[in-house]
Amino acid sequence: MEGVSSILPSSAQSTSGSATAQQSLNKNFDLFLSLLTTQLQNQDPLDPTDTSEMTAQLVQFSSVEQTIATNSKLEELIALTQSQSSGRAVEYIGKTVEALASAQKLEDGGTANWRYSLAEDASEVVLTIADSKGAAVYSETLTAKAGTHDFAWNGKTSDGDDAAGGTYFLTLQAKDAAGEPVQTDTRISGIPTEVDFTTNPPVLIINSIPVSLSDVTSVKSNGA
Repeated sequence: MEGVSSILPSSAQSTSGSATAQQSLNKNFDLFLSLLTTQLQNQDPLDPTDTSEMTAQLVQFSSVEQTIATNSKLEELIALTQSQSSGRAVEYIGKTVEALASAQKLEDGGTANWRYSLAEDASEVVLTIADSKGAAVYSETLTAKAGTHDFAWNGKTSDGDDAAGGTYFLTLQAKDAAGEPVQTDTRISGIPTEVDFTTNPPVLIINSIPVSLSDVTSVKSNGA
């Protein structure tokens, strides 16, 4: 007799599309019972069908049905979580948000502002700004104490030219007095103007930069 997996469609064997999978399982279970009935009716009385094989088939169907039911509950939980995430994202609009991000927008003739933190004192901090193609346009080396620091780039390249408006990325490489790496992070701050629901999960748009809710480090009400 065929195994369950040979007559179940791929949708019933996957972990998605629970409703479709359940429908397919029901149809194939009916097919299984029909085949089983036909086999029992036409079995050789002197050599009857092994009941252990039939039991194994039924157990397989039961296992698949339980898996589909579990997946259905998980899909409901995921949908609920996404809905809650969307609601939280909208609440950030109009508030000042700080988030982990290396990208920042530079307007023509303006400045691009970042905030970075050091886990400990650094005797050397190399700040490098790259354009959207990954080409370095500016670099600066300094020393800094542990904690949070603001960095404003005036849009001038290392050659003294004006960088074109666009998105730029700040990276840091920090070392302590012994030459060991120092942990760092970079952040941007701004007021979200919209939420992009085309991504999953949705993201905030801050200064034209998409920011994940999981990267938000602080939120401040502008009315406070």
